[in-house]
Amino acid sequence: MMKGKALRLAVLAGIVGSTVSVVGAQSATDLDTVTVLNPVVVTAQRFETKDLDTPASVTVLDQGDLKNSGAKSIFDAVGQATGITTFSYGPLGLEFGGMESRTNIRGLDRSSLVLVNGAPINLDGKNSLNGLMMDNVDRIEIVRGAASAQYGSEALGGVVNVITKTPTKTHGTIETRFGNEGYKKYAATVGTEKIEISTSKEYYGAQARTSPNRTGRDYYNTRNKGYAHNIAVNVKPHDYVTINYMRQQSDSTYGQISTIPKAKWTAKKSALTETKYWHYRDIKNNGSIIYDDATTKASVFFNTRRLIGESNSLAKPKYVESPYNYRAHKIGTEAQYTWKLYGDNNKAVLGVMGVHESYQGISVANSKVKADRNIMALYGNYEFQITPSFSTTIGGRYQVINDPINNQKVFTPQWQTLYKINESKSIYTNVGKAFTMPNIHDAFKWVTDLKDKNVSNYIKIPGGNLKPEEGWNYEIGYKQANKRDSWKVSVYHMRFKNFFDWAENPMDGNRKTIRINGGEFRNTGIEAEYKSYVTSDLIMTVGKSYSNPKKQDVNKKDWVQTAPKLELNLALDYEKDKWQAGLSASYWGVRAYNRDKQRNPDYINVNAHVNYSPNESQTIGFYVNNVLNRQNVISQGDWEYWDLPRNYYVNYSYHF
Repeated sequence: MMKGKALRLAVLAGIVGSTVSVVGAQSATDLDTVTVLNPVVVTAQRFETKDLDTPASVTVLDQGDLKNSGAKSIFDAVGQATGITTFSYGPLGLEFGGMESRTNIRGLDRSSLVLVNGAPINLDGKNSLNGLMMDNVDRIEIVRGAASAQYGSEALGGVVNVITKTPTKTHGTIETRFGNEGYKKYAATVGTEKIEISTSKEYYGAQARTSPNRTGRDYYNTRNKGYAHNIAVNVKPHDYVTINYMRQQSDSTYGQISTIPKAKWTAKKSALTETKYWHYRDIKNNGSIIYDDATTKASVFFNTRRLIGESNSLAKPKYVESPYNYRAHKIGTEAQYTWKLYGDNNKAVLGVMGVHESYQGISVANSKVKADRNIMALYGNYEFQITPSFSTTIGGRYQVINDPINNQKVFTPQWQTLYKINESKSIYTNVGKAFTMPNIHDAFKWVTDLKDKNVSNYIKIPGGNLKPEEGWNYEIGYKQANKRDSWKVSVYHMRFKNFFDWAENPMDGNRKTIRINGGEFRNTGIEAEYKSYVTSDLIMTVGKSYSNPKKQDVNKKDWVQTAPKLELNLALDYEKDKWQAGLSASYWGVRAYNRDKQRNPDYINVNAHVNYSPNESQTIGFYVNNVLNRQNVISQGDWEYWDLPRNYYVNYSYHF
């Protein structure tokens, strides 16, 4: 058995790497102008730099990368990048009520900041990419490592910046998809030089078992039919002004299904064997107005979420309102100015930001629960060229947070250096402090009255003086980009304290429902990526990440693994004449312990697709996901949730 596993890993190690997917191949004569190997990045430094000139670990996914990854969602595409794992309770990153999907960078759970056009969309500590339209995305920039000096709270592990399309020309696209597992999609995009509108509606069929039975368990989890309706609008009324808006409304049902007879369930009176369904309607909005003239950037942004749920059970077959229903919103404004000093050799950025967040219960039970948070921040960085080959950047952010948990004043410095060996090679160092604030609703918990089991309500937890998670990231890296290939290697060490954990709540039958500051989190790792134009028609991207992410448990004695140690990924893209084909593969090693005190198994996922374009207007494609038909666990932790079995769809698009 061990030999078989070793052989499997050896094979995977030879074929897999970072799915920075791939772009359309170019002819050999065009290789001199290939920019994909050294793309422009705006997220890492808050101004445009080439990847080779950026002292941070960066991955850029453009439209070709997203298309060729074979991913159905942004969540899936990002999850294929080096150093990133994902966590979800359902296939495709779909969410069920408060059970949100999460993007984890370098083993940090809930510590990744998601931006849309540079504006944060994290709400109440949730960094969900679900709800963003892939059809509306121009590119995605992923910055690994502490980024709080630039972006504040929740950038503990890094930042994912989703940059939407800007109207450029008159065009249109109609797209349809049909597949197994009840999957289908209808989408359309129309645009002019000033406005672009995209809409889509996706339907998802019922999956019989997203969580198969375990030994000693007599229930399983399932997801019934659902849909997601998306709309995105991008307007460019002026050369320096863009207006962006996205909305998603999804509808889904989740069930915990008993496998034992009703009579036996009635006798046991056990919640673990109860047949129960939850139905949710989830509405998300985000938008921004941005002014950007290269030196001055100012924005007003907002994002909202409204969750409406209901549930039933064998004991109460009629659907009743969920006590966890809520609405949350964030509105903010930001302005920054960039100076070029002493020519183009030195740059300075100074910015200010203000944000208001709110969380409010909207069910009858929790309608009196409302909490607000206000944030003010001043940030800046200065890039100074010491010699033609050596530069250093010093930055920092001072942030004041006023909220119902505990008012905070946090300063996060950052120091970076970059040495250009020559025009194609560079070495960098990156040292930065980062932090994450507790969720707003961590000050409130849903508890049952111990004297009357039929009475439950939200209460404010006394003594909830939570401190932010905070600590340091240390990193050194090497980058190389030639005409045909590129190399990236980074070595890092992370150490954070006050890591959030759960403690027993005496008001809730001593269940672990109170959020507290626990022990430390540590991770030391290495990441490597290689991308190559193997031929004029074939592009290959491979990569590897090995680390040791672990945290102390509540007693601050034992250390627990929090994420896979080993990640391997591969992307191949072939394009010639009217044909295009792609293959992507991902491997995650063993992960955190599940509820049965066993390691969650290895994750192996292989996707493949082929597209044929008979003319410039039409494309027909066939996509297969989970080619090996594995029962992959897509959650990490106590409960297990499973991905789709082998699934496929046919795609047709018409461009005009």
